[in-house]
Amino acid sequence: MKSLTDGRSTRWQQHRDLRRRELLRAVRHVVDVHGDELSMEQISEHSGTTKSVLYRYFTDRAGLQAAMGEWAMDVISKSLDDATAASAQDALTEMIRAYVALAAESPNIYRFCDTAVNRFAPTETGGFFNSIAGLLAERLELEGSQGQLWAAGAIGFVRAATENWLADPGHPDGFATAISQWLWASLPAKLGVDE
Repeated sequence: MKSLTDGRSTRWQQHRDLRRRELLRAVRHVVDVHGDELSMEQISEHSGTTKSVLYRYFTDRAGLQAAMGEWAMDVISKSLDDATAASAQDALTEMIRAYVALAAESPNIYRFCDTAVNRFAPTETGGFFNSIAGLLAERLELEGSQGQLWAAGAIGFVRAATENWLADPGHPDGFATAISQWLWASLPAKLGVDE
């Protein structure tokens, strides 16, 4: 039989998880409206909470950015899961489309996530761009160090192209398709991806 403290602990954890999601939603709105360079004090002021609450749930600004990066990865992953890609090239296009859509629809949120990891850290797990590169390698069934290297390079290419595109954005679908075609052409057949 479960003890009362186990049930209470589970309820408190559910409450903390819900509160964290609510705070993250509020912070996304604040960043979307007011920009990606806000201090924790400005974020707390605009979101109607205290800095101590934000620090309790996210530790610091980097922790908050990491949580936003996790949210963005979920958005990209769900977009891919919802897409019906007929081929590996279609999967690549859908992934780029989801990434570009996030950047186009919420440039401040995209940049807030982007500044959380301004470099790849291949030996570290997690991180916005490491996660995207891992997801890309998985979706294209790229194996080994060459596959990981190509995926990391592809994300760097998409990231740089997207930054330039955001300065004067056109239609996201056309941009995503063009980027996908360029990347597909660079994918060595020996990495195991069939057309």
